[in-house]
Amino acid sequence: MRWIFLFILVAMTTIGCAANCQNIQQQLDACQATLTDQDFIIKKQESTIRQKDQKIAEHKEAIEKISADNAELNRRLNISSNEKGRYDERIKDIASSVREFIKQQMRDNRNFLTGIALEDFIGNELIERAHTGDDKIIIINVAHPVPSGGQINGVGGYFSGPADIIIKLLRPVGNDYIVIYNKQVQVAAEEPGKKYIDFDSPFIVKKGDVIAYYFPDTVNVPYDSDIGTNTYSKMRSDKYQHGDRIAADDIWHTDQPKRKYSLNYYGIFYTRVDAE
Repeated sequence: MRWIFLFILVAMTTIGCAANCQNIQQQLDACQATLTDQDFIIKKQESTIRQKDQKIAEHKEAIEKISADNAELNRRLNISSNEKGRYDERIKDIASSVREFIKQQMRDNRNFLTGIALEDFIGNELIERAHTGDDKIIIINVAHPVPSGGQINGVGGYFSGPADIIIKLLRPVGNDYIVIYNKQVQVAAEEPGKKYIDFDSPFIVKKGDVIAYYFPDTVNVPYDSDIGTNTYSKMRSDKYQHGDRIAADDIWHTDQPKRKYSLNYYGIFYTRVDAE
């Protein structure tokens, strides 16, 4: 009886081991399949990584090429900029020399005209006068219009101190005037005296044109009262720009005393003043 029981126990144990072994084998097979799948996935990811590494290498190569091209372009640009700078400097030097030559010619012409009294200086005598010191005034020299066609090369004045002036050329149109030129000049006067201001380019004029002087600050040009004309007025800011129209009523002021300022202009005209 004991032997039968032992036999049954051994048989049951053998059957259990076989079942367990079968389960273990199935698990091993499943693990093997999982490892195979993972290995495939890893190989696929490695292939993707290699492709990306290759693209990165290609991009790096392209970037290096672009950097080299950019460096070469910068080198050429620096050379061109340097050459252009020297060219521009040369042009400026030439332009400056030409302007200085023309201004010297204008000064020589002025001295020549003055020396032989050709009457090409038009306006009032540049002398010290009784009054000075006003500011923000426009003076329109209608008493001395341009005698004929030609060019105005500059203006003269007797200055008691430094002054800023906006020179205007007014052209009559009917009863009014049109601003044809507008030029700002500065006068440095360390002591009172006569000064001439040459224009860097002349005013091309017609007969009947009129010169006006606007002083945005202190006038520093003397005048005598009760003589001359009354074509001057206060003007806080320059309201007559290039192309603007000035009505005749804004020029003549019969309700104020006449004045004669030490201002004139000079140039070359087709007809001599004394031949008028």
